[in-house]
Amino acid sequence: MYVVPDLRVGGAERHVTTLLPNLDRTRFEPSVICLGEEGELFAQLGAAGVPARALHRTKRRAVAAVRELIRVMRLERPDVVITRGYNAEALGRIAAWCAGVPNTIVWVHNCGDVEPRGRVRAIVDRILDRYTTAYFGVARAQIRYLTDDLGYPESKIEVIYNGVDPSAFDAADNRTAARELGISDADLVVGIVAALRPEKDHATFLRAARRVADRVPSARFLIVGDGPARGEIEALVGELGLADRVVVAGSRPDIAALLSAMDVVVLSSYSVECFPMALLEAMAAARPAVCTAVGGVPEMILDGETGYLVPPRDPKQLADRLTALLSDPPLRRRMGAAARTRVETHFSLKTSIAAAERAVEEVVIR
Repeated sequence: MYVVPDLRVGGAERHVTTLLPNLDRTRFEPSVICLGEEGELFAQLGAAGVPARALHRTKRRAVAAVRELIRVMRLERPDVVITRGYNAEALGRIAAWCAGVPNTIVWVHNCGDVEPRGRVRAIVDRILDRYTTAYFGVARAQIRYLTDDLGYPESKIEVIYNGVDPSAFDAADNRTAARELGISDADLVVGIVAALRPEKDHATFLRAARRVADRVPSARFLIVGDGPARGEIEALVGELGLADRVVVAGSRPDIAALLSAMDVVVLSSYSVECFPMALLEAMAAARPAVCTAVGGVPEMILDGETGYLVPPRDPKQLADRLTALLSDPPLRRRMGAAARTRVETHFSLKTSIAAAERAVEEVVIR
């Protein structure tokens, strides 16, 4: 049983909706509970035959959420409860302990907290650790955060890399989705797929875009995603004089098609990025990427081979690397092909699912 806050559009949420439907049903019976609303990705579980429900509980109704979780867990008697997400980690583990669930796992998808955890939460985590069987991470870069910042014992930590299905992404160029957004076939498209939140640092992406636009007249910039920082991002587009060069597409369901329309993909986060699904998908689509060297990203990108790593909050270096790729089509093709091969050999969905299945079974055996 997987307990999450909701299944809105996001990398950690996509992990749930790709992992659970693909588990071996002869060994696992997956189910999902959302503490709050369903979210845009919720329907994918039902379509895949994974039982899922939403409790529609807000943070103010935490006690009611715990009571409902206990009731469901006592009814369904899961062998393992996995929690992911700030509130779900606490409420899900409390309910699992009260319901007598024998194994509880916290699956962490971040390398840090945007806002520091309060003293009360730290105390709750320490108490719940004695009832937590294991902590799963998605990148080696998380280990210090998990042990030093959160105080989790290293002996309980297991790293399982995220994965994507390469066959779901077309390595060929296809501009159809871009044309619908007003981008022509002659344009060189630089794209970023990320929630519009401050830590994703779209400001650095746009300041780099300003530099690139001055050097590469055919460059266009595509921002895919939505979030609380959208107004600030759109305002900065205007301030930088990029209104005719930047498309803010919002949240889109056709990510694979949009990736096929991009020439280069960017990740500009300055913190807490761990093992981003958006980057894995770009690599599977054979797109070279220029990314900030934060969190687990250096475990994904081979600098100079599948893309480039740059320091965070450095629009000049980001622009320089983008300009180099946009000016060299053979280099883009070579790096893109290497990126797809790396996904196929190291970060495929099949590999990730097999690792998750082994790890869960080992938890139960222990």
